[in-house]
Amino acid sequence: MKILLVEDDSEDAEFLRLSLAKHNQTVVLTRCGLISEAVAKLENERFEVVLLDLNLPDCRGAECVERIQEADALTPIVVLSGRDDEDFAVEILNRGVQDYLVKWEGDGRITLRAIRYAVERKRAEIKLNYLARLDWLTTLPNRQYLQDELAHVAKRAERGRRTMALLLVDIDGFKAINEAHGRAVGDGLLRVVADRLKASVREGDSLARFGGDEFAVVLEDVEGPREVDALARKITEAFRGPFKVGDRQLAVTASIGVTVCPTDSTDAVTLLNNADVALRQAKQRGPNTIRFFTPSMHEEILSHYRLEADLKSAVKQGQFVLLYQPQLRLADHRIEAVEAKLHWNNAQRAPVTANELAVAEQTGCVIPMAMWAIEEVCRLLGQLGTAGVPLPRVGINVPAAQFRQPDFPAALHGVLGTHSIDPELIELEISELALMENPEAARDRLYALRDIGVRLAVDDFGAGKSCFSHLQQFPLDVLKVGSSFVTDLDKSKDAQIVCSAILSVARGFSLDVVADGVTSEQQEAFFARHDCLYGQGPYFGAPIEADQVGAKMAESGAKSARRRRVVKKRVGMRAG
Repeated sequence: MKILLVEDDSEDAEFLRLSLAKHNQTVVLTRCGLISEAVAKLENERFEVVLLDLNLPDCRGAECVERIQEADALTPIVVLSGRDDEDFAVEILNRGVQDYLVKWEGDGRITLRAIRYAVERKRAEIKLNYLARLDWLTTLPNRQYLQDELAHVAKRAERGRRTMALLLVDIDGFKAINEAHGRAVGDGLLRVVADRLKASVREGDSLARFGGDEFAVVLEDVEGPREVDALARKITEAFRGPFKVGDRQLAVTASIGVTVCPTDSTDAVTLLNNADVALRQAKQRGPNTIRFFTPSMHEEILSHYRLEADLKSAVKQGQFVLLYQPQLRLADHRIEAVEAKLHWNNAQRAPVTANELAVAEQTGCVIPMAMWAIEEVCRLLGQLGTAGVPLPRVGINVPAAQFRQPDFPAALHGVLGTHSIDPELIELEISELALMENPEAARDRLYALRDIGVRLAVDDFGAGKSCFSHLQQFPLDVLKVGSSFVTDLDKSKDAQIVCSAILSVARGFSLDVVADGVTSEQQEAFFARHDCLYGQGPYFGAPIEADQVGAKMAESGAKSARRRRVVKKRVGMRAG
């Protein structure tokens, strides 16, 4: 039994040695008379316990405990004190020591027993601490461990004038996988990702599961940003092959936010915030992106948080309004439908932007916003029906988060029933990206919505990951040509080719096409020439107030004549 005795009094030390030897001949006692000597010993040797006096020439009281714990946090400490003071003993025990003995109260047997108990208590403490810092799902260290480790690594980097980096790694589209395949598959994917990350980081680097679908990597002793970038790219490469989870092969990518110490900061909390900011930027740029933190991101993230607060407040206080963009038949400019567009209810009546909707999705408030919009549309249709004016078909944008909700079809059916609205008057517009997150799950959700009787449209078609190969399986009625292509028609031959291809494909599948964002006579002429039936955009007029819709319909003299596309019963998804 190797014991380190920190005691400056040689007579007390000899008395203890003899007392211990009387009851245990295997004790090896090493004595230091100064705390500095003890620290040096602990840095080079392992001891089973430290017997610590608190009245030394170079250190006194609780500071002695702190110095020993800093040198070696794993070795148990038994304090030997000349003070028989209960309050002082409790204070010292609260510092994390394992026992407190008064000199020399009792014989060597009592001291040996205290040592044994101290060792067992320390082992239990270490085990509990380990379990508290372990992620049970992946068997990686957890967030608490990472935060503590990051603080130590940042201090080492600062003292040694070395460079370290923190990487936050987030699985792209994990929520959609969880919803489509179930929690068990999602958990399986996290375990497989953890194994692949272990193989992709260097020996000695710290890897932890930071929570949810997010992992963290701490890189020590790197040359600089170039090496950090190379190591980050190695991690993204690890995501290239499919992940086998049970009998499924899942393809996923990862986005990474990076911060560097000491360049960005030497404070652990600040480094975590920096990496989180960089990760948000990476996610906004699209899947499989690596972003390094820059100081300008601080203002961006502050702006982001302000927008989050504004959106949540707007939802609570009803600060939104719907304006309606007319859709016209290009042949005679008669209005058959309108698209409900969400605007801030302020003096400018500014439309809610794509960035604001993205933030609303992240905060979760986009779903109540979207359900409110559906309720408003139903109220308007009810009022127009009572007034006896021609009823338009109304396009309603469905955010990706709402489309993924398993109970969305039932919620929609309930609202339509409450307001006694013909489902064929509702045209749900779903983005191409939302449909292609998980085509099989999207198909099932589309059929559930179609069973209600609503029409289904792909919004901004051509702007995202193309779903050409899935059009036959999706029970769609309308393709809306992406406004970016429409805007570029006058100056880009490529945009004209893309629009022509979309119109040709739509005719092949008997789908209606709406040219979205028309701004000029030339653009309208192009679509009319290519047999596009409908158009909407600034060229035909600005969005109108709800109380103007009835007058516009009566003035136009058109009725909503579009009918749903005849589709086959549900069939299995084709490969590709």
